[in-house]
Amino acid sequence: MTTTTDLDFAAREALRLLGPDPENWVSDRSGIDHNVTIVGGSGSGSTFAFALRRAGIGRVTVIDEALDEAHAGVWLTRARMKKLRTPKNLPGPELGIPALSFQAWYEARHGVEAYAAIDRIPRVAWAEYLRWYRHFLGIPVRYQTKLVRIEPDANFFRLHLEVNGVAQVETTRKIIFANGVAGTGGPNIPPVLASLPRTLYAHTADKIDFNNLRGKTVAVLGAAASAFDAAGVALESGAKAVHLFARRPAIASLPVNRLRGYPGAYYNYPQLPDAARWFQAWRFNQVGSTPPPDAIERVIAFSNFHLHLSAPWKSAHNQGDIASSLR
Repeated sequence: MTTTTDLDFAAREALRLLGPDPENWVSDRSGIDHNVTIVGGSGSGSTFAFALRRAGIGRVTVIDEALDEAHAGVWLTRARMKKLRTPKNLPGPELGIPALSFQAWYEARHGVEAYAAIDRIPRVAWAEYLRWYRHFLGIPVRYQTKLVRIEPDANFFRLHLEVNGVAQVETTRKIIFANGVAGTGGPNIPPVLASLPRTLYAHTADKIDFNNLRGKTVAVLGAAASAFDAAGVALESGAKAVHLFARRPAIASLPVNRLRGYPGAYYNYPQLPDAARWFQAWRFNQVGSTPPPDAIERVIAFSNFHLHLSAPWKSAHNQGDIASSLR
């Protein structure tokens, strides 16, 4: 039996047995800089880059507007849950290669029993795993590279970028958006807040300095998982009180999305007709997003947390540096 202190021994062996990456089979075209441009260099972007490499598609570039790796993605910036909301054994960036999975990475560092003991993946551990994944697989990400505008041409796209603050134009055949909320149209700010100064509110997709909320009364609009996460951090940061307002008469408890959390649904979802997928999205929106039990337990541990059901905001007003509302 061979022993090794190399924590990545199994992952290295897996790559060795897979063999070298295929040569790029996509023919070059004059005037085209990239075959594929991936926007977003965190988990999804890195996974796409590895998948394309293994498919023999070269000239792939990954861009991210973040300052550096530590500020890219949501896991160490805007994500505030203590554990991921999905089951720990869902297929992920490993792309069917067990030695590249989170479980293999975690067990190599903490042991088999430690992995068995966690019910869901700790958020910070997931961020560490994704960093390892990028570095181990040698996936370069061009940070401080912001996509400003996409200009379609006959058979390619012209990308207008800001690279380290300098305007630059590049061309690409295909674009993959892997940039989270920003890639789905951006945060949705309720119209009721439109008259308030931007300094009085923030979306959970924003970078929020929760230390500035110490000693203050905070209102949270919404009752999905991210709302409870933000309320939890505000309470842990010393807020005087946190009031969470929900439009519905009860917290959503039917996990519509999780009901399809099996391989058949994941692998065949792209083949569903547009109408079926649109109905699923509509149904999910009607039922509402379910916060996990630990997110609820996190806030009700504080006596200064207050939940308001059937309490939509009808208007909001600025009173100096204070916002008041009518429900």
